[in-house]
Amino acid sequence: MKPFDKCPICGGDLVEKEVEKLLRGGKHTAVLRVQAEVCLRCGERLYSQELVRYFEQIRNKLSRQQVSEFQPLGQSFEITDKWPKKSFERT
Repeated sequence: MKPFDKCPICGGDLVEKEVEKLLRGGKHTAVLRVQAEVCLRCGERLYSQELVRYFEQIRNKLSRQQVSEFQPLGQSFEITDKWPKKSFERT
């Protein structure tokens, strides 16, 4: 039995989907593809308790830099001082 029949945020219908989840720990980020209940109205994602515990284990490993079992995906970059400071304008 599912914990929710409808979205707890907006009351919309939920469907099971494969989603991409980003997890951050320290300066590291991991990308996972997992199953979630997703609201068709607002997009809220609901994860199982077991999956949430798994997310926490991964975050802890990322924070402690225990990443040897993870497959490198590329590099991440921080854009800081050269980004335009003015607001976006419609063209």
